[in-house]
Amino acid sequence: MGKLPNSTIEMLKNQMLQTTLPALYLFIFTISIPLNSISLWFLCRHSRPWTPTIVFSINLTITDLLYSMLLPFQVVYHLRGNDWPFGQVLCRIITVLFYANMHCSVLTMTSICIERYLGIVHPLTHRTMRPIRTALLTCIIIWIFVLLLHFPLMKTELTFQVEELQITTCFDILPKAMFPSRNHFIAYFGSQVLLCFLLPLLIMAFCYTLVIRTLLNSPPTQLREIKKQTMYLIIVLLIVFVVCYVPNIVISIIHFVYTTQNKTAYVEYKLSLALNSLNCCFDPLVYFFGSKEFRQKIQKKLCKCMPDIFSEMARRRIHMTSGPPAGAPPKATCLPCLGRQKT
Repeated sequence: MGKLPNSTIEMLKNQMLQTTLPALYLFIFTISIPLNSISLWFLCRHSRPWTPTIVFSINLTITDLLYSMLLPFQVVYHLRGNDWPFGQVLCRIITVLFYANMHCSVLTMTSICIERYLGIVHPLTHRTMRPIRTALLTCIIIWIFVLLLHFPLMKTELTFQVEELQITTCFDILPKAMFPSRNHFIAYFGSQVLLCFLLPLLIMAFCYTLVIRTLLNSPPTQLREIKKQTMYLIIVLLIVFVVCYVPNIVISIIHFVYTTQNKTAYVEYKLSLALNSLNCCFDPLVYFFGSKEFRQKIQKKLCKCMPDIFSEMARRRIHMTSGPPAGAPPKATCLPCLGRQKT
């Protein structure tokens, strides 16, 4: 083993990585596990009939749960000063699943976007595609693709003993045998940025631009509920993507450019990965706004007297403008579920 550059040693000794990353990962783990567990239970048990959005949401929930279950390993690793105590094999498995689940989440969100695009812009084509079967097949293809993309990591020794610090890193220092030249390094990780971030971003921008244009050009009274639900879904997906993924895309590109100049932005890259992980906490909003059935089931279980909030808002607007029908009895106020009393 050759002597490491001073910049690499300083990066491994960075106190911000050893304190901020464990705190962020622990917070995400604490929030994500219960949220996505509840979401998965509702999606599988109470969402009938299934729609393509439900199928993609189940895949996204499973992805988030698997990803969140790996975070405690990252917490221990960084709390120990970037020292990996779990062995070579587990380092490979955790690394592959960590990045595969992250990329699978992005591609699943892109699939939801494409499904909405086909359903609204090309409804006749969408009906002839057997959307449920197509959604299931798409999820399988996504998983096969991301696992194949990260297969080289399974054949490589990802741990590295840093004698200067008496620690063993996991995927922070890569052996030279993995990438014979800097161009190999840029080609491998650059392809991940292109295929799993930049290309999905362009697809989402294209699809949602046409979806919004189609909705705006349709008659005001046509498919009002679908329009509203789709607009909410677009807003949530774009917010999640911009907040969680765009910083990682930008910093990854900067990091790869820096590697050609013997510079590093690795600390910033690691922090952007933690920000990327926040999508596990935000994805349940995608299910809530993306599926009326899921939203109604959640509200029905939480409070049977609670109407669908979006439908109720629409009824209130109509009521305020036109007033109640003549001779209609006054509507009783719905009591909170926890406040009900038996008579």
